[in-house]
Amino acid sequence: MQRNGERTAGFGALADWFASEPGQDLLLRETDLLRERVRRFHGDCLLWLGPVTEATGATSRCMVKSRLFAAPSMRGAHCENVVSLVAHTESLPLASNSVDGVVLHHALEYARDPRTAMREVTRVIRPGGRLLVCCFNPLSLWAVSRLRRRMGTVSAFRLNEWLAVLGFVREGRVHYLNYRATLNLKLTHPRWRQLSGWLNRTQAPLGGVYLTLATKESLARIPGSPAFARTPERTPPLAVPGATRAAVASHAGTVVRRGGPETLASS
Repeated sequence: MQRNGERTAGFGALADWFASEPGQDLLLRETDLLRERVRRFHGDCLLWLGPVTEATGATSRCMVKSRLFAAPSMRGAHCENVVSLVAHTESLPLASNSVDGVVLHHALEYARDPRTAMREVTRVIRPGGRLLVCCFNPLSLWAVSRLRRRMGTVSAFRLNEWLAVLGFVREGRVHYLNYRATLNLKLTHPRWRQLSGWLNRTQAPLGGVYLTLATKESLARIPGSPAFARTPERTPPLAVPGATRAAVASHAGTVVRRGGPETLASS
C-alpha cells in the first residue's frame, strides 16, 4: 500500500508522462473513445478523476448538467467550465448516491489502494448511474516499466470481479487500444500495419490501455467480503455536488474554478 506522499508522487509522474509526446498521442486516442462512451451519461452531475485536465474535453457532448474534476494535487485541478476539487479517490468529499456518473481516467494507477478507491466511487454513484474506467493494462507488453514502478495497475479481469461485487453490470465488452505502443514499433511497414489492424479488430487483451463501462444496479456486496466491507464516511458530504456554486461552497474544502484556488470557510 502506498503512503500519501508516494501516491502524490505517482500522480505527478503520470501527469508529467501525459505531457510528453507519447502521452499526448495516447490521450488523443483515448479521448475519442471516452467521448463516445461519456455521451451515454445523463443526470445532474458527472465526476471525473484523473491526472489530465484536458481529458475532460471528452464531456463536451455529455447530457449532464454539471461537471466536477477531482485530483490529489493542485497541478491537476485547473479546468475551464468545470468545478474542480482537490481530493483523493479514496476519500471523496461527496454525499452517498449523489452523482450520476464517474469517470476514472487512469485514477486507479495512483490510488493508495485501488479497492478502497472503487468502494468510495461506488458510494457516491446513484443506483442507475454509470462508471467508466480507463486504465493501463498490466498484461500488455507496453514498455512503461519506469512509470509503472511508481504506481499500481489493475487488470481488466480483476476490475470485472470488483464491479460484480460492488453491484455493477458491465455494458458491452472491455475495449482495448494502443496496440501500436504494445508492439513498440514504428508501423511504417505494411505488414506491421496489418498486424496492428488485426489486433484492433480481434480485440486481443494485449492493448496498452483498456476501457470498461458499467452501470450501478444496486448496493449489493458479498456478505463478509473483507475487500469491500463498508466503512464509515470520513469526509463531509456535499448536499448537491456540482449542481450550483452555492452547493459546493456550503462545505469546507479547497475548490478551484477557472480563476484559481479558493479556500472555503467551514460551514
